[in-house]
Amino acid sequence: MFDDSTQNQEAPQTLALLSRIVQQTADSVILTDMQGVIQFVNPAFETTTGYGRDEAIGKTPRILKSGLHDAEFYRQMWAQLAHGPFKGMVINRKKTGELYWAQQTITSMRDDSGHPSYFVSVSQDITQVRQKQEQEFQLQLAHDVQQHFYAAPPVVAGFDIGASVHPADATGGDYFDFISMADGSLVIVVADAKGHGFGSALVMALTRAYMRCFAAMQLELDEMLARVNQMLLKDLKHGDFVTLFLARLNASDRTFSYASAGHVPGLVFRDTGDVKRTLDSTGPPLGLFSTSKFSLQHAIPLEPGDIAVFLTDGVTESTTPSGHQFGAERVFDQIRAFSHDSASNIADGIYHATRAFVQGDLQDDDITSVIIKADRAQ
Repeated sequence: MFDDSTQNQEAPQTLALLSRIVQQTADSVILTDMQGVIQFVNPAFETTTGYGRDEAIGKTPRILKSGLHDAEFYRQMWAQLAHGPFKGMVINRKKTGELYWAQQTITSMRDDSGHPSYFVSVSQDITQVRQKQEQEFQLQLAHDVQQHFYAAPPVVAGFDIGASVHPADATGGDYFDFISMADGSLVIVVADAKGHGFGSALVMALTRAYMRCFAAMQLELDEMLARVNQMLLKDLKHGDFVTLFLARLNASDRTFSYASAGHVPGLVFRDTGDVKRTLDSTGPPLGLFSTSKFSLQHAIPLEPGDIAVFLTDGVTESTTPSGHQFGAERVFDQIRAFSHDSASNIADGIYHATRAFVQGDLQDDDITSVIIKADRAQ
């Protein structure tokens, strides 16, 4: 038990401690009288709002009013204060005019007779938390939209088609697409926007829209690339670009043509596992030069057992912590080892092989593969 003298000795120490807490806490503290006139603010208030102590005392909290809350919001706040503390999120405005989100608690303080005498407001700036939540929401929305773009590979008589895409972030700059043409052929698109992440995903979505628009006009592949290039020149900032590989599969005669805008070479493997053909670029990347021209490579046969492989450079440039790249030779080895698997399994296997190669290091680029297998049985 403590006697009154002990309590009287501790009271100044307690008050001094409470004063230090209020002065040093990272949360803003405002004390107003019952008319709402500010009597006290702590240093955190000054840091958060930009208003100095002398600028705030004698004013009301209206100096922080953002104008984004309607009369109903304040009516409910006062109604809640009549029965106890108000707790809620408030959008305030700093002295600079910048908006910030605050998690705020307002409590009425009572005197010795029990009558309300002051209001004390304690608020925490949660702007960064809100921005992070908003960013995560936007990224998830973009991710969901982007995943919708990746349609299942179509069924084409005489062929097995598989595809795999693995962005380095929630969204990515790689994409693949399959576009059915009026003559019964199938256009296959594999593209890679510079970089990765949200900005590259927007460029990807734009490129996809242009590709589908020009494909609907039944243009040849080289003309599609030329048209998309002209559009991207108007949209991309200086230094940004897109590499894009286009193939047109004709199931009727088991051939394909292709055109490539600065893209990593595609490959065609024989049934034996040997490289039958390397599909080099036929023009520069898109979005760089107004004078770019693209050539078209015609009538490349796909014989029974052949495998065509279209990649992005996230495959070949996957790098170990010691600086070694996955490279084209490991792609060759992967195709030879799993040539009897389905096209989808081969595409997925290439991704998993790159991840195993880098020994669990962070994925630093999007990884995409499209596989076309010509059926062995005729």
